[in-house]
Amino acid sequence: MRFNTWSTWRLAILVGVIAAANARGDDRTAQVILSEIEAAKIPTFDLTKRQDQTYLKQYIADRRRMIEKRVELILELSKTAPDDPRVPSLLAERWVNRGSYRTEETLKEVEDALAHSTNEKTRIEAAFARAFIRLMKSDDATPDLKGIEDFITLAPKDPRGAGLLYSAAFSVKDETLKRPIEDQILKEYPESTHAMFIAGARRRPEQVGKPFELEFTDAVKGGVVSIKKLKGKIVVIDFWATWCGPCVAEMPALKDLYAKYHDQGVEFIGVSLDAPESQGGREEMIKYIKANDIPWPQFYQGKGWDSEFSRKWGVNALPLTFVVDAMGNLASFEAQGKLETLIPELLKKRSDEPTLGGAGARSGG
Repeated sequence: MRFNTWSTWRLAILVGVIAAANARGDDRTAQVILSEIEAAKIPTFDLTKRQDQTYLKQYIADRRRMIEKRVELILELSKTAPDDPRVPSLLAERWVNRGSYRTEETLKEVEDALAHSTNEKTRIEAAFARAFIRLMKSDDATPDLKGIEDFITLAPKDPRGAGLLYSAAFSVKDETLKRPIEDQILKEYPESTHAMFIAGARRRPEQVGKPFELEFTDAVKGGVVSIKKLKGKIVVIDFWATWCGPCVAEMPALKDLYAKYHDQGVEFIGVSLDAPESQGGREEMIKYIKANDIPWPQFYQGKGWDSEFSRKWGVNALPLTFVVDAMGNLASFEAQGKLETLIPELLKKRSDEPTLGGAGARSGG
């Protein structure tokens, strides 16, 4: 009797172990894991709540929790179905996200994949992750270019090479180090967005003293605004976005300058890099303009950083301020913090021009 009772008890334990294993997912299929990865979506940030500290903390916590869930599920999938065609790109997500807080462990995992994986796509993703993590770790003054070059050698046509190089160049302040990196982007990735940014930034000095062309429909009040129609006025062009903290912080000072100089023949134009309309960018910008009583016209480009006009001028950081003189020529592309000096200088220069003296003041708003 004792034997039968003992056997029954052992059988119950074995059944419990099997049930627990199934609950853990020891026999889970790739499809089940993939469905869980798909369900574990990174939360979308609500731009309208960016000033809400409670929301920000909750969002950061939710995002971190979901990232950790995804990276663990991706590892499980890579072991369950290593040949699944979705594994390489998902591993790249795991390595890049995990590398930000478990750097050394992730680098070891990436190196192991590079050394032992026979899947070419996995090796390419591992090379990219290694380059990305090393760049993130490196000193801004001397970015780690070796990992980037290794990635480019392995995947010369992958456009992410341009992004890695651009990130490296952006962090470097020494022009003797920065320029060769930018030259490589221009040479090897001439059609990339990054190449356009670089070309735009380099053309700024060349365009000083030359006509500045801009025409658009005011996103708030309607009506066509153009530099040609504003000839005779000094025009301050503010590249900005509602999501840009420093842009919003300097807006009161810009309003003060506008109030001080507008009647003397100075106009302001806002060039917005807010998100696309489908993501609420236009609505958010107009809401901000009206709530803060911003009086000058706004050029809503509609494509964020990918907007053609700002990209043509190499705008890769905000805020950025240009100034156009009374002749309609670019006077400065680095007027940030210098408007109190530049505006009076350009007004005086205008008054000294016999064909333009007083023109702006007479034309008013």
